[in-house]
Amino acid sequence: METAASDGSARCDGTVEAPEPRFVVDECGRVVILRGVNVEASAKGDRQDETHLPESALDDQVTLQRWGWNNVRFLVFWGAIEPTDGTFDEEYLDDVEEWLDWYADHDIHVVLDMHQDLYAWAVGGDGAPDWAVDTGGLVPGKLADGQPWYLLGADPAVQAAYQSFWNPKPGARDLKVDYLEALAHLAERFADHPAVIGYDVMNEPSFANGDLAATLAIQADAASGRFVNANLTEFMQDGIDAVRAHDDDAWVMVEPTSLLNAFPYPGDLEFEKLSDPREGLPRLSYAGHLYQQQVHDGLGYPVDDPYLATWEKYRTAEAERMKAGLWIGEWGGAPDQARMDEFVNELTGMADRTMAGWAMWSWDPGGWSPVAGDGTTPSANGRRLLRVQPRAVAGVPESFVWDPASSTFDMTWTGRDGVVGPTELAVPTFRYEEGIEVVVDGEVLSDDAVDAAWDRETSVFEIDVDDPLAKHSVCVQPAGSTHCSV
Repeated sequence: METAASDGSARCDGTVEAPEPRFVVDECGRVVILRGVNVEASAKGDRQDETHLPESALDDQVTLQRWGWNNVRFLVFWGAIEPTDGTFDEEYLDDVEEWLDWYADHDIHVVLDMHQDLYAWAVGGDGAPDWAVDTGGLVPGKLADGQPWYLLGADPAVQAAYQSFWNPKPGARDLKVDYLEALAHLAERFADHPAVIGYDVMNEPSFANGDLAATLAIQADAASGRFVNANLTEFMQDGIDAVRAHDDDAWVMVEPTSLLNAFPYPGDLEFEKLSDPREGLPRLSYAGHLYQQQVHDGLGYPVDDPYLATWEKYRTAEAERMKAGLWIGEWGGAPDQARMDEFVNELTGMADRTMAGWAMWSWDPGGWSPVAGDGTTPSANGRRLLRVQPRAVAGVPESFVWDPASSTFDMTWTGRDGVVGPTELAVPTFRYEEGIEVVVDGEVLSDDAVDAAWDRETSVFEIDVDDPLAKHSVCVQPAGSTHCSV
């Protein structure tokens, strides 16, 4: 699909490949650092026969655009796509398309997330259609008041439903085939949609290696990196192939088992066996989630906690082995718990250091959300995340770093043949109400140049350079500051 370049000088046709497999590029060949939010938890609902669309207003998404964020991980569900065995619900997908159209009109890239938690609504979770639930006659129980939702994963009925999916008995229907057909239909439906940049094969896959007893039995091997999940690896490869049957351009997001979200063990996939059949460089992203357990449960971020360093060590090496980018599909926590400032700063600093994308959990106003209950005002989490970050780099980024103490951002990049359009930064107007000073290649831009380059409605700052193939640098700081070198 061709699209007009933002500077009007040429057209973008999607033919420029990424400079390296770890980078995502847009239709113009610019490296895109996907940063944004999940939309949204409210879509899960309690039953299959609900709408499974976000409860918040679509118009409130303009707040996301005003901050300069460029990515949404949009939740969709097998049970909503195929509520009746063998029949896809095109009306549901029409409703999804309305959201995608809005995102396309507002320059926001969308990853369509095939979401599930605890397998299905019929056993107390969400995701799979009722017709695809086989518990062997077991009825799920209920959690005692105050217990976290994920403990329901130990329920025998939930375990049985998972095993009917992951490890069907001889002669039983292989429900994985049906799931992948729904994923393929999703890719077929939206392959040419300008907003869609990727597909997440399955949210937080659990228990592909066996039931709870089998999982507990391999904990020591998992912790030491000796466990390899062949079943999940095969499923993820089949998911890549299902997308590629209809969409050769989008990125395919692959997740390890969900147990790694809380316990940052070495990954359980056979990374070298995952491959992208498309011509050209692979377009894969390693999309594990990041939930430090105490932060997830609202207990505060411990001092000197090793979680983030361990997560970075394992996940960056595993993404490289897979020849893939790194994208944190979910992370978050309650905004008012102890040391949340430190957690957000350390996590986003790690993401900048590794040039990884992320999608915060979740947009639903209030709670963990970056927006307050009115849907427009930044929450405490939102204020922490209103920072300068790259949206699209007209070349190859070498490094970028945000200093929260001084509200200063530095980036270097080198230009590349074939790339069209300017480099774009998200420079949130909300943070810089007194204005900004920008230094490009060691020279301070005039006030008029800053005004011309900075769209205060969308927080997008565009950088045009005289020699697009040279090495360049940019520094953004509050007006009147002296942190940027001149």
